[in-house]
Amino acid sequence: MSQAVSATATKARRPRPHWLAPAVIWVVGSLWILAIVQWMRIFRRDQLEQGVILRLGDSADSAWQTIRMWEMWTLGPQVLWQMHIYPPLYDGIRFLLMLPDTFSGAPPTALAVDKRLYWLSAVLFGLVAMVIYLWIRDLTGNGWWALSGSLLWMLLPSSISFMTILNQTGLAIASMAVAFYFLYRFLRTRRNIYAAVFLGSLLIASLTRNVVQVHVFLILCVAVVAFYWIGRPRSWRYLVVYGLLLAAIAFWPIRALALYNTFDVSTHTGYNRAGALWIHPRTVPEPAWPENIEQNATLLSSGWNTQETLRDNYRLGSAANEFMVTQPLEAAQRMFDSAQITWPVMFRSVFIQWENQFLMEYPVARSLDSLFSGASFQLLIATTVLILLARVVSQGNYRIFIRYGWFAVFWTLTAIPVLLSNRHWPVEEMVPIHSEADRLRALIDIPVFVLMFFAAFTAAQWIGASLRKHRSPEVKS
Repeated sequence: MSQAVSATATKARRPRPHWLAPAVIWVVGSLWILAIVQWMRIFRRDQLEQGVILRLGDSADSAWQTIRMWEMWTLGPQVLWQMHIYPPLYDGIRFLLMLPDTFSGAPPTALAVDKRLYWLSAVLFGLVAMVIYLWIRDLTGNGWWALSGSLLWMLLPSSISFMTILNQTGLAIASMAVAFYFLYRFLRTRRNIYAAVFLGSLLIASLTRNVVQVHVFLILCVAVVAFYWIGRPRSWRYLVVYGLLLAAIAFWPIRALALYNTFDVSTHTGYNRAGALWIHPRTVPEPAWPENIEQNATLLSSGWNTQETLRDNYRLGSAANEFMVTQPLEAAQRMFDSAQITWPVMFRSVFIQWENQFLMEYPVARSLDSLFSGASFQLLIATTVLILLARVVSQGNYRIFIRYGWFAVFWTLTAIPVLLSNRHWPVEEMVPIHSEADRLRALIDIPVFVLMFFAAFTAAQWIGASLRKHRSPEVKS
């Protein structure tokens, strides 16, 4: 009898699986986005009939970054190899999502594919929420703080808006969030598998947008050697895995060089590179075109994937590269001027450009947006930095800057293009004031958001310790 009671008590005390809470967060986050989309489809059918689900004019088939379904349908999957406007992963997913229509003999429709893309958005949204939960739980050791952080992120208007835009943004945010988290896990634990997942996530991100440019790739090669050296156990097998992942990351830029004489995997890059240096597109003369551009420029014309965009990317990119080499001090000054344009844009309200129809009726949208944009958000970040620096000083743990140095390197490498994302658009603009730095900032936001919660947890611990210290003399008396 006593043995049965003991066995029952042991079973009752058995802890929940460590993966259960993160999995629940993933499911809840995904259901939240699906609920938003379904709510719009039920109660805003008038917009749905006009081809609108969440955001006016927002269809993956009309985005700057995508090729059109008509060409995918008529030309087949070869368009994914020929495209140059952006890397092919997102359009590859769109190609798969239009197959249910094409297999039934009907032409694909943009609205049908967009509806299916929201399922992808939901899964990615839940994935990012889970990463936030895991990260905060790692730092604080407290599941309730982790739950609060992930739920708050799910409620933020910017999270809802950026993760549901029908282009590569949500996929890029999710892959970079996973990459940053596993880079942190590797630097904390030195386990090789985490470095491999970091590189794998970076591979997905590089097939989504231009996150691994040439200088980043060279630094990544140095990092891989460092990862092998500091990883535990030190294993040549993992070095081989790292090398294969590096080769996979390098493949698409090398293919771009072979076809279009550029390492840029997005031919929007030339506009941004010239804009950051205040080089007006109209002032750059046409160069002598390389032979492979002459041969391949007309392979695919679809949306913004045109020979004009390809030629402009080569022309403006070459001019920007030459300017940086021949006039480095002037280039640095112009980049500083560009940062003064993009900095306010990075922190502007989501309602200025990226609002969607749901946010217009979302009760807490305005209050949350005002807290996490503008001066208030910058103040939160500054406070976070001060608290975490105070924590390091109080503990005397200065080696933390060395331990997580590679994290700072890759976060900074990702942040620089965000800060220099201004361009002349339309090209008639004399000053490069157009920027989408607020949307691009989402690529580097997740680590900042996690550290904000860690700083809040640290401050709460300090306050609790202080209160207990003041109460203890009263208890003794």
